[in-house]
Amino acid sequence: MRYPLLFLAVSLAVAAPGARLLAQEEESSLPGPVPEIQTEALLEEGDTLAVGQQPSPAQSGPAWYSMITNIPGDWITSGKMAFRSDGLPVLGGIAVATGLLMVSDHQLYAVSHNAFIRSSDVRFASNQLIRAGDGRTTVGIAAAFGLYGFAAGDSRALRTASGTIEALLASGIAVQLLKHISGRESPQVATELAGEWRPFPGLRAYNSNQPRYYAFPSGHITTAMATVTVIAENYPDAGWIRPVGYSIVGLTGISLVNKGWHWYSDFPLAIALGYTFGKIASHHDDGPGSDMSAGPAGTKLNVSPSIGPRGPGVMLALRF
Repeated sequence: MRYPLLFLAVSLAVAAPGARLLAQEEESSLPGPVPEIQTEALLEEGDTLAVGQQPSPAQSGPAWYSMITNIPGDWITSGKMAFRSDGLPVLGGIAVATGLLMVSDHQLYAVSHNAFIRSSDVRFASNQLIRAGDGRTTVGIAAAFGLYGFAAGDSRALRTASGTIEALLASGIAVQLLKHISGRESPQVATELAGEWRPFPGLRAYNSNQPRYYAFPSGHITTAMATVTVIAENYPDAGWIRPVGYSIVGLTGISLVNKGWHWYSDFPLAIALGYTFGKIASHHDDGPGSDMSAGPAGTKLNVSPSIGPRGPGVMLALRF
């Protein structure tokens, strides 16, 4: 375990936005002033508008491509927020939690894995719960929201579907980058008590034996946390979503250790990443003054058809 402190410092810089958002969540949940036009009439739950009322951005469904074009802005927003200081107490808690878990990783893994080996019930439950952090599960959840949104004309369900995919992609790429930087062994192939760290493994080496390099941070926990966050942010009136969702995230983490895919210290950073990108993906309509805005005009990846000397194609443009 030669490099954990280096990777913890680098990774916490990435997690800083999540720390800041966690610190401000209670404050940001307070109701703000309601525009006068909204006092006339808002009907039911599907963000239905009263006659003559103009839709706000938050009440209109997202463009189908926004789940892709928003991603560069999500990264920029995350990077900008990483350098702010008002989330430092929570950020310090993530650092302390990760460090303490690193010290006890081997002992905690031994207890979890022994239960996995000895009990068929634990094995069955662990194998099922791991699916909660699988990207295919998240895509299925997004598809369900999307289909319902189209069928019922529910813009909130459509925003949830789009935000879920956006958070999955944005956080997933960040996690893969950190995995390729850290190169931490998973428990199932560990050659040291808490896994050896092999920084910057080559792509061929990584792809040929991923368990030697993919432990830190956990992609499953990042994905599960991002999914829960997007759903909870879009349905704040459903108070059961967070406790149920967080319980599933916790049980998924235990299952990943039981199976030997992760150490417990792989989770604090993953939770912060999932929460960060889930919050950002859920608040694009808050306006340029919001912490979730990448800039006065936002940052978008524009995709448009083009015709050049060599024929038709697609033009990509990153707008700042």
